[in-house]
Amino acid sequence: MTAPRFSVVIPTHERRETIVRNVAALDRQTWRDFEAIVVVDGGTDGTAEALRALDVSFPLTVVEQENQGVAVARTAGAAAARGEILIFIDDDMEAEPRMLAEHDASHRQGFDLVLGDLPLHPKSPRNLLSWGVGVWAASRRERLEAAGGELGLDDLLTGQMSVSRQAFDAVGGFDASFTRDGLVPSGDHDFGYRIIKAGYRATFNAAAISLQYYDVDPGDYLRRAYDIGASEQELVIKHPEQAEKLERAPSFHTRASGWTLGRLVAAPTALVRPLASAVAALARSGRQGERLRRLFFAMRTLEYRRGARAARSELSTGRTLVLAYHAIGDLGDDPLREYAVPPAQLAEQLDDLRRRGWTFIDLETFLRALRGDEPLPDRAVLVTFDDAYSDLLDDGLEVLEPRGVPAVVFAVAGSVGGSNDWRREGAAELPLLDAEGLRAVAARGVEVGSHCMTHRPLTATPDDELDRELNGSAEALAALGLPRPRALAYPHGEWSKAAALAAFRAGYAAAFTVEPGFATRADNRFALPRIEVLASDTPLALRVKIATARWPRKLRDPLLRSLGMRP
Repeated sequence: MTAPRFSVVIPTHERRETIVRNVAALDRQTWRDFEAIVVVDGGTDGTAEALRALDVSFPLTVVEQENQGVAVARTAGAAAARGEILIFIDDDMEAEPRMLAEHDASHRQGFDLVLGDLPLHPKSPRNLLSWGVGVWAASRRERLEAAGGELGLDDLLTGQMSVSRQAFDAVGGFDASFTRDGLVPSGDHDFGYRIIKAGYRATFNAAAISLQYYDVDPGDYLRRAYDIGASEQELVIKHPEQAEKLERAPSFHTRASGWTLGRLVAAPTALVRPLASAVAALARSGRQGERLRRLFFAMRTLEYRRGARAARSELSTGRTLVLAYHAIGDLGDDPLREYAVPPAQLAEQLDDLRRRGWTFIDLETFLRALRGDEPLPDRAVLVTFDDAYSDLLDDGLEVLEPRGVPAVVFAVAGSVGGSNDWRREGAAELPLLDAEGLRAVAARGVEVGSHCMTHRPLTATPDDELDRELNGSAEALAALGLPRPRALAYPHGEWSKAAALAAFRAGYAAAFTVEPGFATRADNRFALPRIEVLASDTPLALRVKIATARWPRKLRDPLLRSLGMRP
């Protein structure tokens, strides 16, 4: 049997009448070279039987599975599909007759991913939710047409999305970890974004139309808002370069709602859910009016923020203490003496940490935990050294190796084998590891990361020079016979959004500042905190630094100074 041009994949759950009506509507398509695959994702309403009883003129396959969520359902549909182009539509979408023809036209223009228009179905129940969807759909169409089809992360929705089979397979399909009862769009955003990141072309075609029959219960809508808040936190964990998405999160639009409902973000669910149920009941009653709209969407914002807060809390449970050292030695009265910890003091600090139950981990374990691939051991600590001073090879390893402590050293790629020429006036010139020394420490359990090319602060580096500092340093270190660095430490701990984006583009898996704190999955992977360890830090002083690491700076710094410690 010849494979069709299009495979229309529709996941559904407990919506028999809606899906049957919309599958039957596909028979009106002017483009006839297609098949449809409906994946029934669990349910007891007889959806599969009703679909199989349909008399349609196109090939229709019904796949049944236990309820596993929309991402798994779409993946199952794609596996059963034979078409060269997959088009995913939601079960509440009624395709206009030229929808497939318009997708075909866009793909023939060289696009790999095409989004269509999703106007509100005129037969949708009239309430404030359908009103909101109608307003959103109209503004979305106007905005995307004005932008010439250029798509942002929030636009990448599979309500109506076609993608070439080649692109779908290349990125590995949908990530089921974003599934939350099939109600959140973060899995859509993740899938579409990975398609674009892989270099495939995407566009919006306003003439590809499917009418959305929006009949969502207000209570379900508010529960969805909570899940969206949580899921979008996870989306940015996976794609930290999109952290600005969280800055566009729903907000309270009036001072009154922010003052009243905003105070409930941290309130127990048992207190908030009855309030949400009451607001949903008002919306369900069919009442209209601006005051109800403001109240309902303020409640939506509250639930979104509560979900985001819960996700951040969960993602912060596995935390890593990252220590930032510099030189290993005693610099006497040198202006930089605080940045050189004598070997005996380093040993004392590490021994004290181990006695108190800390577990030393390597960079690989740390990165796997950041990705969520495996849990961290209790009280995990990662040891790092900035600048790659030559004393690490002898004095440092003499302390690390007997204790089985792995570490990371961040080398200034443009100064390998040189000295700390960025030092302040009057400070001693200290030698840095040369290429042979870097290879030697790498062979003995110290992974080599990047400290940029020149050690200048990236906040003062022009954007067009960031690539040399970040990508150039990685290439230079790899050219020495070292693995391409996976981690970066910002010189002087200073970073910016532009620097973080450049670090992502250069292929780093993580980047560190010297802002105090514990590194967790909830953090931006390109602005991870570390605790800087100084020569004046006794084991007791280091304990205080660790204990106060998550305090606000306005409280922490005065306390440390009152104890005679440098923050």
